[in-house]
Amino acid sequence: MRRLAAAVLGCLALAGCGPAGATDIGAPGDPGSSSAVPGMSVDGVVRTAGCATATSPPAMFIDGTPQPANQEALGAVADRVTLRAESEFAAVYAGVMMVQERDRIQVFRKPSSEFDQWILRDFAADCVEILDARYSAVELAAVQERITNDLAYWRRNGLQINSVGVDFVRGVVTVGTLDVDRARRELPARYGPQVPIEVERMGPLGW
Repeated sequence: MRRLAAAVLGCLALAGCGPAGATDIGAPGDPGSSSAVPGMSVDGVVRTAGCATATSPPAMFIDGTPQPANQEALGAVADRVTLRAESEFAAVYAGVMMVQERDRIQVFRKPSSEFDQWILRDFAADCVEILDARYSAVELAAVQERITNDLAYWRRNGLQINSVGVDFVRGVVTVGTLDVDRARRELPARYGPQVPIEVERMGPLGW
């Protein structure tokens, strides 16, 4: 249960980190802007003006191990986005992750012109990429919480759930169990089709 609690708590902190295994979404470069939507590039990603000059700084070394030199600065930008996004744009905001190798953060949200205008205005000096999300953090967390609250119910019925999390990039709630086939049948039946539930094989210790 210690691992499960850690997984649940870690995944509830949606705004501060990207999902496990998440990869950078977006082109390696920064295509020119489209005139149709301010800040939108030809690849469909909305970018702030700062992305035109964003570079990856050289790594700093701590005890001989290279560390991203921009981690602190990007973290501060992510914190600023998260603070207001969670309070004023909870209906559309999904999450944020740092892309240190490209010196930027990526913000995921359900399409919202008001949200985009805020980011483009207040973060013009930084590099922030805005990408589409299927579900908000609130929507994903609601399903995650329902499953977490039902752990005892599932145990009584012979289904051991070993982890519960979310992946805001792909828009799914993730569940780890050894009884994959049963979970894939019974979880959607109990929690509905509104948010997809992705079941993966995982034992009590993550194996």
